[in-house]
Amino acid sequence: MRLRLGTRGSALAVGQSELVADALRANGHDVELVRIRTGGDVETGSLASLGGLGVFAAELRRAILDGRVDFAVHSLKDLPTAAVPGLTIAAVPAREDPRDVLCGRDGATLATLPAGATVGTGSPRRVAQLRAQRPDLRYVDVRGNVGTRLARVAEGDLDAVVLAAAGLRRLGLERHVTDLLGILPAPGQGALALECRLDDAGVIGALAELDDADTRAAVEAERAVLAGLGGGCAAPIAALASDGVLEAGVFAPDGSEQATASVELRTGAGDFAVAELLAAEADRIADLRASRPSRLADLHDETSLWRGDTPLAGTRILLPRGDGALADGLRAAGAEVVAVALQRRVLLPARELPASPDWLVLTSPATVEVLFELGLLPGTDGPVAVVGAATARAARAAGLRVELAPEGGSSAASLLAVFPEGPGTVAIPGSALSSPALADGLRAKGWSVEQTHVYTMEPLDAPPRGLADEWQAGHFDVVAVTAGSIGLAVGQLLGWRDDVDVVAFGAPSAAALAEQGVRVSAVAATQDAEGLIGAIAPLRKGQP
Repeated sequence: MRLRLGTRGSALAVGQSELVADALRANGHDVELVRIRTGGDVETGSLASLGGLGVFAAELRRAILDGRVDFAVHSLKDLPTAAVPGLTIAAVPAREDPRDVLCGRDGATLATLPAGATVGTGSPRRVAQLRAQRPDLRYVDVRGNVGTRLARVAEGDLDAVVLAAAGLRRLGLERHVTDLLGILPAPGQGALALECRLDDAGVIGALAELDDADTRAAVEAERAVLAGLGGGCAAPIAALASDGVLEAGVFAPDGSEQATASVELRTGAGDFAVAELLAAEADRIADLRASRPSRLADLHDETSLWRGDTPLAGTRILLPRGDGALADGLRAAGAEVVAVALQRRVLLPARELPASPDWLVLTSPATVEVLFELGLLPGTDGPVAVVGAATARAARAAGLRVELAPEGGSSAASLLAVFPEGPGTVAIPGSALSSPALADGLRAKGWSVEQTHVYTMEPLDAPPRGLADEWQAGHFDVVAVTAGSIGLAVGQLLGWRDDVDVVAFGAPSAAALAEQGVRVSAVAATQDAEGLIGAIAPLRKGQP
């Protein structure tokens, strides 16, 4: 049977949709992923104040009802408990790990975080329980995709973030987990819901093949607690059914009080748990109304230590190079970044660098790596000039003495602006594909320049697994091209799309793309994350 699966464009949404699609394909069905934009992707407020538990599901449900797609895969914890006329949950597959986890810098656990450390989470439920254990920590109200939140820890803006174990596992990011937290999760956490039209018997039958009866019974009991209390994403309500027992809790936002229930997992378990919770004055301990906004602001004078905006929120970017600082900088601005190299580095026959040049000029961290591999790093104390901060870090790590680096920029033009006048000799080792602009500029300043090609870049034989499918399905908004050779690799391995904005990483990349006949939507003013953010943000402003 041919099935159209509606999905958001985020890595987590696509990842869990692909898991379901693969399971259906294994059963003989033909599944196509169709990207649907949702309001939750582009809102910039806290998750707890986005107006209801179903903000991420609304547009997907509309697409199902309109017939644009046949079904959608939801994270069950994000799905409202109220039934939607015309729709049904046809299957709940076997559940992933439902626990919450801490991702701390330098391996920190909840117990080892120092007093005053900042912990990011957009969930009042998590904060309420964690404050009961560690009232001395500072809980920061955050939102954004998993990559964005992890980037805040990597860049030192936060000491830790709290995330769902299931999401990290589905993204292959378990390595970031530093602590398994002993707190009750959100009802339905870790489970998926496969939703389709109520009158589509064929689709219902195909999806029902993936239903797991034990998981469905557990999450239905948990969601009955949520429904019985009238709670939503702004209420600190938790529930978990496992090993024949349903545990539930309601927690005061400041961690001072809690109401809990533990009942046998049987028919009506959710109702029995609700009765116990209300008997324990759960409705006094916390406001259970679904529409109440986050109360984190009541607990802190400053609820966010991060930049006041996320200019790339909801933007999915293909960065055709290895993951690293550039990708993390984009994630920190709210983008969903898929960083994957489309080229391989090929070393060229080793050559000696010019003897005792007045300056050694390095144009990329890759050049430093290649010189090290080839044994060509100079053993003298001669001065080194670099094009930017990343290259400077790589050079210093290799034991080189960096004496000249432009401030606030990372490009040949930036280095030329601060490079002294000649005469003298300059050695520029690097890629055979490098632009001659830097060498020409130095010659114009009176220097004798020798460029030594120590490596080149070649496109891969085929794009990495899954990337071509995502590209062809339209799951990207922007592709950021950092070199002309990368542009050639994109064109050869993926092909250019009219509905994807091409952003060039500076004028040389833009010129190379123009020569390839590629229409460039914007050019980064500086060759760093801030430059890319500044180029991409105006393109995305006002996008649905």
